[in-house]
Amino acid sequence: MRSLHKLAPSTLAWLLTLSGAHAGVLSFFNPSKADGFNGIKSEVQAFAADDPVSLHDLFNGWSGEYHPKKGKNVAIDDLRADVGVSYEKWGYFGYTYRHQYFVDASKDLTLLAWQQLNEKGFTQGKLYDLDISIKGFEADGIVYAKNFPLFQTNEKSLKLGVAVELLRGRTMQNGYLKGSAVANSSKDYDFSAISDYYYTENYLYDLDVQKANGHGYTTHLNLKYTTEKFTLQLLLNDIYGKIVWKRLPYSYVNINSSNKKYDENGYIVYNPVILGLEKYVDYTQKLHIKSRLQSSYKLNEKSEIVVGADHTGSLYLPYLYVSHRFYKDLQSRLFYESRFDMFGIEIAYRYFNVFISSNSFNNPSALKLILSLNYPVSF
Repeated sequence: MRSLHKLAPSTLAWLLTLSGAHAGVLSFFNPSKADGFNGIKSEVQAFAADDPVSLHDLFNGWSGEYHPKKGKNVAIDDLRADVGVSYEKWGYFGYTYRHQYFVDASKDLTLLAWQQLNEKGFTQGKLYDLDISIKGFEADGIVYAKNFPLFQTNEKSLKLGVAVELLRGRTMQNGYLKGSAVANSSKDYDFSAISDYYYTENYLYDLDVQKANGHGYTTHLNLKYTTEKFTLQLLLNDIYGKIVWKRLPYSYVNINSSNKKYDENGYIVYNPVILGLEKYVDYTQKLHIKSRLQSSYKLNEKSEIVVGADHTGSLYLPYLYVSHRFYKDLQSRLFYESRFDMFGIEIAYRYFNVFISSNSFNNPSALKLILSLNYPVSF
């Protein structure tokens, strides 16, 4: 095997350009951005998914087909944008914007919401289990990353990448609602639930609140082992991260239907009675770890197969893709992810990389998009 410093310049440039490309599911920062590249790097990663309805229907009154999962149903909004400068000797320094929200809900809650929003008729006598939690934040800040070779020979290498982010919190949601509802008829139900809720905007009921300020930090790690044909990589984001919020709105309340209203068709309208505690608090929001374990095997000089899985909380997202280099400036990857049943394609041409994946051409309930640029500059 030839060592990297003996590779032809065009081949080396191709390898470095593609090293930033990754077709996983969740949006990650990879400290390897700082490895072996001098230039400008920018990337936008966006992933959105929803179990009960399509993404289009989610924002349009849940008006379409209802297709929930058994047990917990999830909704994900995971966006990350980065732009910065990488200099192999000093590392990577850049700006980041993050918008990351994860929702877990019981199947009964999604059913009740779908039936009400579409006036499909409630299941008379049914006891609905109401259980939903939301965790997430919006923030921006600066990030620094550096790679360190732990050992390296012509045949093998092991590298450690670390990154630190300093964040300014913009919005957040962290809380849950638990309770039950009983359908009295196809148009009416009684419900009662407890909510424990930190937020910058109240999604459960109308309440004007003052703007909260948040500042924090987080850390990322990448461990990459490479041989002539095989690569194994562990990527961890938000290993230890937090945002400290000042004067954050907080509520611990009982929500019930004792004050009912009905629409012109006789269906109950959500108009909860709120009893409990509302106040402003100083609160430390812990960021939840995201991990990616990925292995790749070179089939030949132009093709490789990659198997991996993303994980956060109770959510596992296994995936695989096969890549092929058509010539020195062009590579394509075919992608499949099993949790949401997404298919996708990635095209890398010279300095540019585009990836798109979804589980439907017409009305997807899961969609992933990556746009990136790695433009070399001589410093």
